[in-house]
Amino acid sequence: MRTLADEIGTAIEVDLAVIPPHQRRAYAGLDQYRRPVEVRGVQELAKGIAESFGAFAIFDVETVLRSPAIAPFVTQTLYAIPLELRRAACDRDRLKAEGARKEMARIISAALLSRYHFEPLKHVGASCHPNWEEAFEQQFGAGRGRGSSG
Repeated sequence: MRTLADEIGTAIEVDLAVIPPHQRRAYAGLDQYRRPVEVRGVQELAKGIAESFGAFAIFDVETVLRSPAIAPFVTQTLYAIPLELRRAACDRDRLKAEGARKEMARIISAALLSRYHFEPLKHVGASCHPNWEEAFEQQFGAGRGRGSSG
């Protein structure tokens, strides 16, 4: 049976797998010819990863956050991933690149799960429609601490 940690790790793996090659290289500090350049696009990548958790209530102690509120933490985590690992995710060898992406996903999910508590919202689909607030109220009630993040 899949655990919540498995689901989060898999979501991040998918996010990393579907990044357009130019964006993956920018995050790894490589140009189109795989020469070292300045790292770019970390905030955009972090925002995309954070958005994939739109169907979750994310708790930071007693404060509930929406997915965009965790983007700064995801950004810090992405910067902490070793450059060699990021570059390995761009390797022409598919198995090596896939292994690097899996390791990156493991690092990111471990960091997220050590900092936040995720609760899937029962009435919100993966695309996180506008009824997030309603779904949260139905599942958790108005008694939980709530943050203005969102």
